[in-house]
Amino acid sequence: MFLLAGALLGVLGPVLTRPRPDGGREVAGGALGQVVHLLASAGWSWAAFAFAIGWVCRSWRRAVWLAPAALVVAVAAYYLVKMAQGDFRAFDMTAGYYEQPDLLPIDWGGFLTKSVAWWVAACIFGPLLGWAGTQARQPHLGGLLYRLLVPLIAIVDMSLRLPGNRELDGSIAIDTWSAIRIAAVIACALLTAWALHTTHRLRRTVRT
Repeated sequence: MFLLAGALLGVLGPVLTRPRPDGGREVAGGALGQVVHLLASAGWSWAAFAFAIGWVCRSWRRAVWLAPAALVVAVAAYYLVKMAQGDFRAFDMTAGYYEQPDLLPIDWGGFLTKSVAWWVAACIFGPLLGWAGTQARQPHLGGLLYRLLVPLIAIVDMSLRLPGNRELDGSIAIDTWSAIRIAAVIACALLTAWALHTTHRLRRTVRT
């Protein structure tokens, strides 16, 4: 089930985009499609996916191999879709102006270079995120730092993207990144307040 979810995560980002003749990409589905594409392609979303696997796993031993395995599947699905869309091909620039340019062979070196780089990242960070997800189930303050991990990653990820360029990135992208960062800050505050509240209530119960 988790491996299938990883494949869906990997497909969701690139499947909503279409390559343009100038080498860029355009997003299908209007504003909603762009928001979904941004969410599915963000690094914090993939970190949250691995973290969620750890959260639902019964043991950390299962989480530390299942989380990276699902991320590896997600990376494979992501780049396979991009390859099917022509990202790792070049056009025959010798074709005439009115001729349909032919696609050159697949650049397997570029495909493998990007895939392997992210597979290595998945194998390094996947076990850590999966393990953190299991530790986040600890009640009260014990699991607070682990529960704050994903919102903090989202804050860092979005802060690195902002401030963006509205002409290059688009207003929807910048508004989405800003909204995610604000939501992550609010999530950190709520998680901390709830942990402090439950810990204080537990101490009062023990004293009485």
